[in-house]
Amino acid sequence: MSVSDSRQRRRKSMLRGTLIVGIGTLLSRLLGMLRDVATAAALGMSVGGIMDSFVLAFRLPDIARRLFGDGTLSISFIPVFSKVWQHDQKKAWSLLSVMLTLVFLFLTGFVVIGEILCGIGFTIFLPDSKVYLTSHLLALLLPYLILICMAAITSATLQTLGHFSLSALIPSILNIIWLLGILLIAPFFTEDPATQCYLLTLCILIAGIIQFFIHFPFLRVYHFRFDLNFAKVREEIRQIFRGFFPQLFGLMSMQLNILFASGIAWLFTGSQEAMIPWLGRLVSFPMRSGAVSAIYYSERLYEFPQGLIGLAIATAIYPLLSQHAAKKNYVAFGEDLSLGLRIQFVFSIPAGVGLMLMSEKLSHLLFQRGAFTPDDMARTADLIFWFGTGVWAFCSLPIVIRAFYVLGDIKIPFRVGLLSCILNIVLGLFLIWFMEEQGLALSASVAAGSQALILFLIFVMKYRHIDWQSILFGILRSCFATFAMALIVAVIMKTLPGESSADDVIHLLLGGLVGIFVFGVVYRFVGGRELGTILRMFIKKRINQNVNQKTNHKRRKRK
Repeated sequence: MSVSDSRQRRRKSMLRGTLIVGIGTLLSRLLGMLRDVATAAALGMSVGGIMDSFVLAFRLPDIARRLFGDGTLSISFIPVFSKVWQHDQKKAWSLLSVMLTLVFLFLTGFVVIGEILCGIGFTIFLPDSKVYLTSHLLALLLPYLILICMAAITSATLQTLGHFSLSALIPSILNIIWLLGILLIAPFFTEDPATQCYLLTLCILIAGIIQFFIHFPFLRVYHFRFDLNFAKVREEIRQIFRGFFPQLFGLMSMQLNILFASGIAWLFTGSQEAMIPWLGRLVSFPMRSGAVSAIYYSERLYEFPQGLIGLAIATAIYPLLSQHAAKKNYVAFGEDLSLGLRIQFVFSIPAGVGLMLMSEKLSHLLFQRGAFTPDDMARTADLIFWFGTGVWAFCSLPIVIRAFYVLGDIKIPFRVGLLSCILNIVLGLFLIWFMEEQGLALSASVAAGSQALILFLIFVMKYRHIDWQSILFGILRSCFATFAMALIVAVIMKTLPGESSADDVIHLLLGGLVGIFVFGVVYRFVGGRELGTILRMFIKKRINQNVNQKTNHKRRKRK
């Protein structure tokens, strides 16, 4: 096979995996958006801080899911499992069995400690305290942490075997059951918002059970057998966990920054006329109740491009980079990594600017109904705007960090990620006194942008397995096309009248379609080729499918 044929085959493999993961992620994100729209209408954002308590309680298992699923343990597990699978499949199943057992035992101990602390929380504090409700909800949600993390390990196994579709659809199970809970189950039993939150936690637990056990019919196709032989895979287990904690602040720094932002918002929210008791009543609360919920709702919007672009490309490219690194084929490594980053910037830069331009329309269309007030809408729109400034970084980080890990370098992402978390906390604690919760969104975007830029520069200087010039010119072309797009979309948004939901739909559809068209034309005019490459490959694939179908049809007729 020639070098060009090999390069073309790798590109097709990467784009095919990206497409599968992207479609599954799109479905999950759409269902997730529907669930949050329904939750916003039912529970609102600010009333009594109930939604703040629910969001904070859900954060811990959700962060754990990302840590084990999209994050560090899966990244450590996939290369080791892939290497073992190529040589000894029975040993690979032993590795999976031991991993599931260790994760279960570790997380069970963690959950027991958490349940004790929650018990102390709702024993000491009064029922009208936000700590009381948060402790109750967290105590119910902690077992979900075990289920979803074990599901993440089985999903990573299927990804290694080339089965991307199920792992991409797993989050949709939670979204569907959550939707059923908030639309049918909770309103059927009660109208009290706090009780509805309790019922939602039970729905989440049911979803976790399904998310874990649904993997096993697919694993059985590959002849999975549970084999708890720790001695057989002792060295592989050590190899997986050796880099786990250093990787934590690298790959998971984005999620940790959002967790820290939510924690800061929860601590510093209250009546803005009241003084903060645990600061000696020297200053008043800088943020109103609902800040945690505003972060949660706005986060859903920037997660759309992050999942569809950054995580989809990173998930598809990681096995390819692992294979190139194992074979020491650094030319192919650099080509695939450079292509992945160029494609990412083509989409993430205009996506972030689009979120900023359409933040108010999106917030109004999606959330303002039921218990979600106009003030809640305005607060959420402001956060969407500031999160939009960091979309390019949120999409870049999963790809760049995986490139470091494939080459065995976990120290640099760890150090830079740790600095990013510190910057986020310090900057957030400073900005909340001037910008309220908007300061937390801005600090998260600044921290992610700094982390992405530093990591990219270090990678270019240290490894040189990358065509940084093509990436830089791709960024410049994308920025130029995005600027042209932004001018046109801004004029459309300003010119069209109306403030109803129907008007919002017209604004978003017209602005989005015209913006995409303008961006594509200008990007191609200034020499961008990535969009054309993707389009040609998918068109060629479709033509080949049609030709094969016609050929098979003719053969059947002859028979």
